[in-house]
Amino acid sequence: MALVLGVLGTGAFTAVRGLRTARGLVHPARVPVTRPSGEEALTGLEDVSFQAAGRVLRGWYVPSRDGTAVVLVHGFADNRTRMLFEARTLAASGHGVLLFDLHGQGESEGDGVGWGDSEREDVRAALAFVRARPDVTAGRVGLFGFSMGGTTALLVAQEDARVKAVAVAGAFPDLAGDMGSHYGLSTWAVLWGLRREGIDVDAVRPVDGMCRLEGRPLLLINGGSDPDGPRKLGGRLFQAACEPKEQWVLPEAAHGEYAQKDPEGYAHKLREFFDRAL
Repeated sequence: MALVLGVLGTGAFTAVRGLRTARGLVHPARVPVTRPSGEEALTGLEDVSFQAAGRVLRGWYVPSRDGTAVVLVHGFADNRTRMLFEARTLAASGHGVLLFDLHGQGESEGDGVGWGDSEREDVRAALAFVRARPDVTAGRVGLFGFSMGGTTALLVAQEDARVKAVAVAGAFPDLAGDMGSHYGLSTWAVLWGLRREGIDVDAVRPVDGMCRLEGRPLLLINGGSDPDGPRKLGGRLFQAACEPKEQWVLPEAAHGEYAQKDPEGYAHKLREFFDRAL
């Protein structure tokens, strides 16, 4: 009897802790948005907003000089400023760039993060905003996303054939697996908590649809020192993808450290990919 009570008690404790963890994952503190200035300034930067699922999303847009544009999607517990390096790099090549805050983050409306589930609506709205711009030519729009934003970008590109090319950095193949890499034996409780928060965990599995890109260019970027990068998750996204595909691994970079560890190499890779693809 004591053993049974102990097991039940442990299970109850794990469940409660999982619920608390999930709530923190869905309701992170907002990171303040600071407009770039000085060396970080972007020429022609415009304040923009658009709606997704009834929520106002806020961001910045740099107009296109060559008819192409790239939508940039940040990750968890962050905001559009995470994308400034990528924005400067691509804008210098003439691409229009849209940096925006996902719902529930930065300056955008909304309460809660969907871990790629509800963010799909945000990215679709961002693509619609860019496609409607007079400086952008139809069929010449790409997607770039980091971490959770990368996973979301893959999901949207798989559904929307108008996305001409997609590049992602530090994206995870499936949400359940990503949580498992962080929470081990408590994963079931965290996933239960995410589902109770309204997240369709089973819908966040870009690994299942990588060949739905149907011949559109794909670039996967990872850090070799990222515990959730290709070493730990086995490069599943790259293995599941169909051609044309390429993967660039920066051995010394951890999660999100690509620009810090090799700014010239990272910038060159982004420019070369989108210049060619768009």
